[in-house]
Amino acid sequence: MSKTIIEENVRMETLTTYKLKGIVKKVIYPLNEKSLIKIINELKSKNEKFIILGNGSNIIFKDEYYAGTIIKLTKINNLKINKNIITVDAGYSLIKLCHKAKENNLSGLEELSGIPATIGGAIYQNASAYNKSISQLIEELTVLKDNKIVKLKKEELKFGYRKSIFKKNKNYIILSAKLKLAYDNKTNIEQKMKEFHKKRLEKQPYNYPSAGSVFKNPKNNYAGKIIEEQGLKGMSVGGAYVSEKHANFIVNKQSCAGKDIISLIKIIKQKVKKETNINLKLEQEIIK
Repeated sequence: MSKTIIEENVRMETLTTYKLKGIVKKVIYPLNEKSLIKIINELKSKNEKFIILGNGSNIIFKDEYYAGTIIKLTKINNLKINKNIITVDAGYSLIKLCHKAKENNLSGLEELSGIPATIGGAIYQNASAYNKSISQLIEELTVLKDNKIVKLKKEELKFGYRKSIFKKNKNYIILSAKLKLAYDNKTNIEQKMKEFHKKRLEKQPYNYPSAGSVFKNPKNNYAGKIIEEQGLKGMSVGGAYVSEKHANFIVNKQSCAGKDIISLIKIIKQKVKKETNINLKLEQEIIK
């Protein structure tokens, strides 16, 4: 395959923020949209299983061996800034984008500045923090659908709390986004970013690998509070632990596998359902 980087028998810990134990059969890094289309067509023609992946910041592999191919978009990462409009590829780092925006006196991304996702992954999940979601900034997306590159306006994307059209329709692959930001003083933007970073350090466990919030917050409630009230902080399966700092985080303390995290998720859901009749909904995605 031209215009690609191919790796075989890749350790999962290099592909996920959970740093999971296990191996992925093959990882392909397309370098542009043309090579991405070619890769997808070749895999489909061979009837091979594959998934699209960004930074792996919301992913749990069910098994310790993934027999398919991961198409990782982190090499498709161009950026263009025109006044207060940013056009950015799906593989670009969200954290890096937040700093680029700051350097150009552009505000709007400060709340999201600690999320370790790519732009594509953040949009797929409609990443949010401190009452700010990335969908609020989107003007237009460029996506791949059935081998055709098409533009989608914001109103077509069906954004909601931790959801988008992409979670239900796997025929769409996010290629790039056009974001509209507001002008502000660089010092003000940096101060906001520091404040949000401080809040994260105070409330979230950064000393062990994790993938952020495990469950969506129920309406008018908080998943972490609900889990903590059931006395589940510190509970473990294998090397996976419910964080002592924030109960809606599962952390990898001892080289855990995806199956450990999944087992712990089931225990939490069952306990919460039995005691409160609340059905916690998983925010993270399990790859089978």
